[in-house]
Amino acid sequence: MKGTSIVIGGVGGQGVILTARILSEAALAHGLKVQMSEIHGMSQRYGSVVSSVRMGNVQTSMVKKGEADAIVGFEPLESVRLLPYAHRRTTVISALTPIRPLLVVLGKESYPSLEELNRTLREKAGRVLSIDADRIARSIGDPVVANSVLLGALLGTKVVPIPLERIRRTLAQRVPPKLLAANLEALDIGYGIAVQDEYSIQFA
Repeated sequence: MKGTSIVIGGVGGQGVILTARILSEAALAHGLKVQMSEIHGMSQRYGSVVSSVRMGNVQTSMVKKGEADAIVGFEPLESVRLLPYAHRRTTVISALTPIRPLLVVLGKESYPSLEELNRTLREKAGRVLSIDADRIARSIGDPVVANSVLLGALLGTKVVPIPLERIRRTLAQRVPPKLLAANLEALDIGYGIAVQDEYSIQFA
């Protein structure tokens, strides 16, 4: 199969690397060749973390600038920072909740408005899904499942050649039993948001 390249980014503590591993393990279980890497950053609290997952006929785990098929940003400013990997047909899935860097908290820098960030995403990518994953996770009852909302949305865009059920089975193997039901619900909600968005685009 043709290679598929996904870049996932956020800040430490959001589960970026765990999400990339779940995606990679599901792809392997589905019979795909997979390479995963942590591109840069450290998984320290509030530090930038970026991972890539490449599936299919690929020679390296690294995604070149301008060659990502999809970008998943767990934080809106981090989503914009990943735009060098995008091209005009890249799908971007971005969370909406800002995590303000220390210099912003101290008043030494300003954080762009969500409107400005979203406009930048739409100028550089092909399709943009901005999802309030944290609100959805809270409504389910556990904020930690926000990353499953975004993972579900990625699956719903059909960019990744992995069935939703395969991801569900991988989640069952990876997350604690007490969090499984919430993660599966979050995954399904994210998937449904992406499918409905595509339906709206087709019939707009």
